[in-house]
Amino acid sequence: MKLLLDRKQFDYEVAVGTVGYNSRPEIDRVLIPFMGHVDKAICGDGKFEFYDGKDYSEDGWLDRAEDICKTAGGGTEFVGFQYAGRQVDKRQMVLDIAGKEKIDFLIMIDTDDYIHPVYQDWQTFYFQLFAMSQIVPDRVFYKWVWIPNKKLWPRQGNEFPSNTWRKSVRIHKDPGTMRYCLDSHFMWCDKSVSDQKIIKWQLKHRDEPNPYEYAPINVIDGVRDTMDRTLRTKQQKKSGNKWAWINHHAEESRKFYSIMKARGNKPPAGWNSWEEFENAPHTFDPVDGHRIELK
Repeated sequence: MKLLLDRKQFDYEVAVGTVGYNSRPEIDRVLIPFMGHVDKAICGDGKFEFYDGKDYSEDGWLDRAEDICKTAGGGTEFVGFQYAGRQVDKRQMVLDIAGKEKIDFLIMIDTDDYIHPVYQDWQTFYFQLFAMSQIVPDRVFYKWVWIPNKKLWPRQGNEFPSNTWRKSVRIHKDPGTMRYCLDSHFMWCDKSVSDQKIIKWQLKHRDEPNPYEYAPINVIDGVRDTMDRTLRTKQQKKSGNKWAWINHHAEESRKFYSIMKARGNKPPAGWNSWEEFENAPHTFDPVDGHRIELK
């Protein structure tokens, strides 16, 4: 017998979160399927560091997101913000805002993602999510995501196989108490835990799961995602490829600086600390990825 479940029977606040930049062609298919199924939509505008363009969008996508929440029905409230800077910092603002809004579960989705039209069983999704959250201590959960071919979804450095389902962390429990750690957009920990604490533990316990990181284990099914970049312009795709390459080297470099600091290694010659070196103006070569100082 199928169990009928109304999300509002449970005393939980749920939000969808997304960050975008000139995302007007994509935002309707991203947000509309969530309307009436979540309490709030947290949307952040602004370009990521190293991406070509002005700091903030000029196509009005954030206004459109607010309009969707007001007119689509279902009582989903809009919360918007603007920030231009590091990817992890912008995504962290979504977690922080979710905390201020007293959100219990945050569902993250990028603007080139959207809910798969065949998998929109919200009753099953919420039954699994709420039941699982009472049984296991997990703080992040997977959703199933369909990965299309490279023509529909240019990889931008991701080496995922085509035409297959892949588990991806999309759900955060108690998002206001967690942060992105180790300058990575796919690693999380409690806000009270420092990167140095994570690194020092890992250096002493090589190849062991780090207890300070939130490791995904379980998949919540019922509602699945898919993705494509067919609504983006050629210039957006070109700029995205360039950004992804440089940002990868930036994130890996910041991890390296943190590890060197934890090990007690001295910063490069001419710099007083690893923080000073990290924060000095710089970019990365778009061909070989080497760091380039900006005077």
